[in-house]
Amino acid sequence: MFLASVVGEEENVRRRERLIQLCEKAAKYCRDAQTNRGGWGYVSAKDGSNFDEGSVTVTQVQALRAARNAGIIVPAEAIKDAQKYLMDSTNEQGGVQYSLAFGGGGRGEGRPALTAAAVACGFSFGDYSGKYPKMWLKNCQQYLSIPGEGRRMGHDEYTHYYYAQVMYVLGDDRYKKLFPDARPDEVLTWSKYRKAVFDEFKRTQSADGSWSHDSWTARMVGPVYVTACYLTIMQLDKAALPIYQR
Repeated sequence: MFLASVVGEEENVRRRERLIQLCEKAAKYCRDAQTNRGGWGYVSAKDGSNFDEGSVTVTQVQALRAARNAGIIVPAEAIKDAQKYLMDSTNEQGGVQYSLAFGGGGRGEGRPALTAAAVACGFSFGDYSGKYPKMWLKNCQQYLSIPGEGRRMGHDEYTHYYYAQVMYVLGDDRYKKLFPDARPDEVLTWSKYRKAVFDEFKRTQSADGSWSHDSWTARMVGPVYVTACYLTIMQLDKAALPIYQR
């Protein structure tokens, strides 16, 4: 994803050609590493006994989208199969379960963090108003907490890295187009979300400029991870990278 994002910024012709070659090889590897269910695991399907799970899958989708935005050749089947994977992972409540490799076919427990990521991926697929993105979005409204509301989740930073992208794409008028019958208090807008999140970030920032929370992921990785997630969210309005643009 990083290399694909800088391809367009590289002015050295030879280095840019090399970057394109690397990204094309990476995109091909992504396809080869994909499981027969359309997802990805911690290693390739061959090396991981065909195991896949949602968090790696959404990461791969973002990387492939970044590559496609940069003009890199991306196997169409990889995107199509990944889209089906997320749909198959969706339960009746619109939540995305952890893994299809464990069975369940969308009947497992929905994970708010993965569901938020699925909406971002749905938008990445170019599906802004289909059945599944709307299901995922409604599920997020029901089960996902916003920073500052006083309720924390185990993967807050990860969750809002993706959910903020969703809110930014929705802007202040797209939700109403998706759900014309929504009550005023149900309407999600970027400006409202942005204020709540930014206020919380300002309140919780450490003196050295970093953020550090007592979530499992933050404890395992540290303040660099949390700070990077939050900086990405706060710079969405700048639309610096194609993958984050409306």
